[in-house]
Amino acid sequence: MTVINTNVGALMARTYASKAAQKTETSMERLSSGLRINGSADDAAGMAVANKMRSQLNGIKMAIRNSQDGISLVQTAESGMSEISNMILRMRELAVQMENGIYTSKDRDNAQLEINALLQEIDKIAVNTRFNDVNLLDGNYDQSIRAGNTNAETIRVAIDGLKTTGVANISAYAREKAIDNSTTVTTGLDTKLRAREATEVSIDTSLFSSTFKEIFKNDSLGDFTLTNTYDSGPAGADGRGSDNGKFNIDVKTGRLTSKAAIVRSAMGEVASTTPGSDGADFKYNIEVTYTTRGTNPTVHKELITLQIDPAVDDATTTLTGTQLDDIQVETQAEATRAVETLDKALGEVSSAQAKLGAIQNRLQHNIDNLSKGAMLTEQAVGRVVDADFASETSSLSKQQILNQAATAMLAQANQSKQSVLSLLQ
Repeated sequence: MTVINTNVGALMARTYASKAAQKTETSMERLSSGLRINGSADDAAGMAVANKMRSQLNGIKMAIRNSQDGISLVQTAESGMSEISNMILRMRELAVQMENGIYTSKDRDNAQLEINALLQEIDKIAVNTRFNDVNLLDGNYDQSIRAGNTNAETIRVAIDGLKTTGVANISAYAREKAIDNSTTVTTGLDTKLRAREATEVSIDTSLFSSTFKEIFKNDSLGDFTLTNTYDSGPAGADGRGSDNGKFNIDVKTGRLTSKAAIVRSAMGEVASTTPGSDGADFKYNIEVTYTTRGTNPTVHKELITLQIDPAVDDATTTLTGTQLDDIQVETQAEATRAVETLDKALGEVSSAQAKLGAIQNRLQHNIDNLSKGAMLTEQAVGRVVDADFASETSSLSKQQILNQAATAMLAQANQSKQSVLSLLQ
């Protein structure tokens, strides 16, 4: 049918030209943005997936930064710990030096001056070591590092406090040397000694009476034995030797060492009517016999009272103990205790450093894992949203050609209706 009002060929050509132009615009948009999905109309489901994955990717990247900040915090704390460790080593060196018997009281006072200065510096470092103005070594830092995209992914960082009042608490020393106590124990005894509660207490013959020392000077090759002949005797000597079974003795040197822990609770005694300086007369009673050589040997009986300074408060029965800030080196016995305290302090600081090292390594492994996860997540997002340039350029060329062809056909369709005019001539 020959008509003029409805040019079917022109309508079809216009429709396909419009489609080709639309697809050409879409390809141009994708090629210029580099994205396959530029709006929800391009791929609604794909956009939803991409948004969730972008959220995950951003969370992972921030978790990597958090972990890196955590490593910086741990390194800051560890630097303070390392310096504290160096000062503890120096104090231990001084304690070992002052345990030697060649120094005067003035020498020991000078060493104590350095000890006090180092203790003050340890406290200063413990109080002032900060990261982003957050205290690290005062014993209050116990926080979580957000180490992943989800709420469950956290790493706890708890840093031990290193103030001198909270390090190396000792209620009873492992080894304790008895010291002279002649001015604070009831008179009437030959040798009056004092020691703190300890796992092992030793008594050296240098603390024995002047009578013994005179005999020993004349013949130092005799034998020492533990005897018990003073169940009743002079005033103030009753019960001598009753605690011999709790001690071992070296038969040649006379050095006494306890078989078990020397503690106040082991006494089973009550306060004396003549209390010692600590408020109660808790003591071990020991008798040592020294016999010289020869056919007419000299036999000397040394009566020893070992007064115990408690590590437990008599009134409250709570541990008082000592800690790092209590160390002294002004006597040999104090220097011995200081070495034990400093050994414990060094162990605690080393343990705290080991914890920080473990956390630092954990954070670093977490960063490595998150970095790989971020890379793979970004690749997945790219597969969903990135434009395939090879495909899009081919599509663009195709649509441009189709658009040109449709335009040419539209011109031909318009031209085809001019033949109707010949019917009117």
